[in-house]
Amino acid sequence: MTKLLTFPRGVFIGAALMYFLDPRRGRARRARIADLAAHTLRSEHRLIHKAARDAAHRARGLVQRVTHAARPGRADDAVVEARVRARLGRVVSHPSAIEISVRRGTLTLRGSVLVEEGDRAVRALRRVQGVYAVVDKIARHATADVPALHGKGRPPSEQWVPAARVAAATTGGTLALYGLAARGIKAKLLGAAGAALAARGLANQPVRRLLDHALGRAPVEVRKSILLHASPEQVFALWSQLDSFPRFLQHVRSIVTNPREPARSRWEVDGPAGFPVHFETVTTRVVPNREISWMTLPEQPIEHTGSVRFEPVSGGTRVHIYLSYRPPGGAIGHAVAHVLGWDPKARIDDDMIRMKALLEEGQTRAHGERVTTHDLVH
Repeated sequence: MTKLLTFPRGVFIGAALMYFLDPRRGRARRARIADLAAHTLRSEHRLIHKAARDAAHRARGLVQRVTHAARPGRADDAVVEARVRARLGRVVSHPSAIEISVRRGTLTLRGSVLVEEGDRAVRALRRVQGVYAVVDKIARHATADVPALHGKGRPPSEQWVPAARVAAATTGGTLALYGLAARGIKAKLLGAAGAALAARGLANQPVRRLLDHALGRAPVEVRKSILLHASPEQVFALWSQLDSFPRFLQHVRSIVTNPREPARSRWEVDGPAGFPVHFETVTTRVVPNREISWMTLPEQPIEHTGSVRFEPVSGGTRVHIYLSYRPPGGAIGHAVAHVLGWDPKARIDDDMIRMKALLEEGQTRAHGERVTTHDLVH
C-alpha cells in the first residue's frame, strides 16, 4: 500500500519540477508564484491593519455610546440623517429612490422601494441611534415599474467589516485545525463549520455564493481595462483580424475561420501543462470602433462569453474587456489555474501587454519571435 501511495506522489513531484524548471518558461512561472505569494502577504497585512483600525474605531464609538447613554440628549438632526443614509445603502438596492428627512429625532421616509425591501428597511432604520420614531410613507412596488427603480441597482451589502473578517478567519481556522486533528464525527462537523467560517471571512462573500462557485454553478467573471495610446480605429482594426492573433498573442496557437460563416471561428490555445485546448466561438455583436462580443458554441470544453469595448479618451483608447466563464472543477479549478498562470485573467494580462507594445511601439515578441505591425498588414 505504501508503494502505491508513493508512486503517484513521485509522479506529481516530478511533473511539478518539470513544470517549474522548464528551460523556456520555468523562470516566468517561478516568478509568478513568488509574485502571488508576495501579493498574498501584502493583502493579509493590509487586512490585519484595517481590522485593527476598524476595531479601534468601534471601541471609541462604543465608549461614546455609553457616555451619551449616561448623559442622555438628542443628537443633531444632520448627524442622525447621515447615520440613516449610511445604513440605508446596506439594506436596499436603490437607496437614491428614498427621500429622507429628520426632525427632532423623527425620521420620515418617502419615495419608492421594492416590496421585499420595504419592511426590512424600516426595521433597520428604526434601530439607528438617534431615531425615536419612523414615519413610513414609502411606496412599495412588486416590480421596478417606476423610473427610480430602473436599472440593476446596487445589491444590499453582504460584506463584513475588516474586524469581523479577521475574527471569522481566525476562529474558523482554529476550528478547522481542531477538526483535522481530533477524531469523531462531532469534531469533523465542527471542523467543516470552521472551514466555512474561515472561507467566509477571507473571501468576504456569503457561503452560498462560495458554494455556487466551488460547485461550478456560478461563472467566474474577469474584467480588465487598459489604456492604449492608439486611436479606436487602430485598436478595433487589430481586434478584428482574428487570423493575426496567433502571430502576436503568446497563448493563442491558431484560429481558423470559415469564409462562408465569418462569424464562427475555431481556436486552439495553450492549456494546462502546455496541452492544447480547442473551442469554437461565434461573434454575436460588432459595432465598428466601439464593441465586439462573442460566445462559445454549445458543448465546448470551456464555455464562456465575452466582450471588448473601445472607449475614446484623451490621447488614445481605453479598452474594457469582460469575460464570463465556467472553469472545469469550479472555484478550485480556477484557483489552481490562477496559481499556475492558466486562468483567463493571467492570459489577458500577459497578452494585453503584447498588444500594447505592438500598437504603441510597432513591435512585440511572441512564441520566441519578433513581430511588427508591418508583418500583420494584409
